[in-house]
Amino acid sequence: MVFVIATLLPHESAIAGKRKAKAASKSSKTSSKNSRQVAKADRNSKKGRKGKQVDNGPSLAALAKLERKGKLSKADKRKLASARAEARRREIARQAAIRAARERAIRAHEEALKNLATNNILNDETAGEDLVVRQAAIEALGGKAGTVVVMDATNGRVYSIVNQKMALASPVKPCSTVKPIVSLAALQENVFDPNVEVNFRGGSMTLTDAVARSNNPFFQELGRRLGYDRVVRYAQQFGFGQTTGVNLPGEDPGFVPEEFSTLMSSHGDGFGVTAMQLSSFTAAIANGGNLFVPRVPKTSQEATNFKPQLRRKIDMTPENRLRMLAGMAGTVNYGTGKAAFDPVGQVAGKTGTCTDRDKLGLFTSFNSVDNPKLVVTVITTGRGEAGKKAADIAGRVYRAISYRFLREPGGVVTASTATNVTGETKAKLPAVTSPEEPK
Repeated sequence: MVFVIATLLPHESAIAGKRKAKAASKSSKTSSKNSRQVAKADRNSKKGRKGKQVDNGPSLAALAKLERKGKLSKADKRKLASARAEARRREIARQAAIRAARERAIRAHEEALKNLATNNILNDETAGEDLVVRQAAIEALGGKAGTVVVMDATNGRVYSIVNQKMALASPVKPCSTVKPIVSLAALQENVFDPNVEVNFRGGSMTLTDAVARSNNPFFQELGRRLGYDRVVRYAQQFGFGQTTGVNLPGEDPGFVPEEFSTLMSSHGDGFGVTAMQLSSFTAAIANGGNLFVPRVPKTSQEATNFKPQLRRKIDMTPENRLRMLAGMAGTVNYGTGKAAFDPVGQVAGKTGTCTDRDKLGLFTSFNSVDNPKLVVTVITTGRGEAGKKAADIAGRVYRAISYRFLREPGGVVTASTATNVTGETKAKLPAVTSPEEPK
């Protein structure tokens, strides 16, 4: 028997080594590829479309693509539904966080407005004011960011200005309180027949109902008929764009529109007016056209011997005044200012609601229609404010103080007692009288 012993030559050994190395390399590449696939699958399991959470498997986009092709398995359908539900949940949470942040910002702004108003009121110059009237106005305002002006409709005497800085130095858009001026201008200029309804886009209405219900298209139509020049001229006659001359510091003249817009006659766009200006023009409507200079009597002697200062006489026929009063009384009887109702004396007024820098609520008014005595003007600002809320504040003021100024059944006018800010001087207020020409 012959035994053969074979040995690998160097060349054959090298070939065998290369084969082993190639096999190892192939194994390494396969392992690396598998690792990448595992990593990708892991990433897909953590983030789906736009970073949305998916439990495992393909991405949300990939599943949606397969769904469109109709190639989803039952398991993948469940995964897709779960991913979408999670995406919706995350979006709802995101929107809720945005709303919460906005709400915090709004509340902070509201608090800032109220704090500013409170500080302004604490710094009001109250010498010469009727402190009973002032207290009633402060209580009616109820801590809101706003101002209240109470004055005599017949002579311009100011009983109280709560938040004088806002009332005198902060012009705002008048909103719908501009409509009485547009009404009077349209009546005086004969641009419509007050005995018939005015046609406008969307309907028709009488002047009385249009004022009472604050109908915007009605006044936009009157504004088109009047034009820019006449609307601005009548507004200036009533004192818009000019200081009233009140004997307190810091009064701003406000401004009038620089160009025509139909909204200037319905929303007051382009105007900037103060509560003091609104009070003065409202008194002029109430008393038949006398635009007085508002005055705060600084001493008991001035209060006792108060002399009105007539600024100008505004053209206003008795018939047109009565038409105006009918609409403004309708505002309180059945329109937008019902909250101002006072059983002691018929209140007539005009509401305003719009947005300037902030939401505004306005109400300017007087009582009584047959024998005007008091003007109460309210402007509030902040979220949710509106003309009807301002009317409610005015109504609270009237119900608290009007009995002191209106004639009682026996024909007696109840005099009020006023004290200065230090409580050192007490004086009887004069009986409310008809307007006089300045001497």
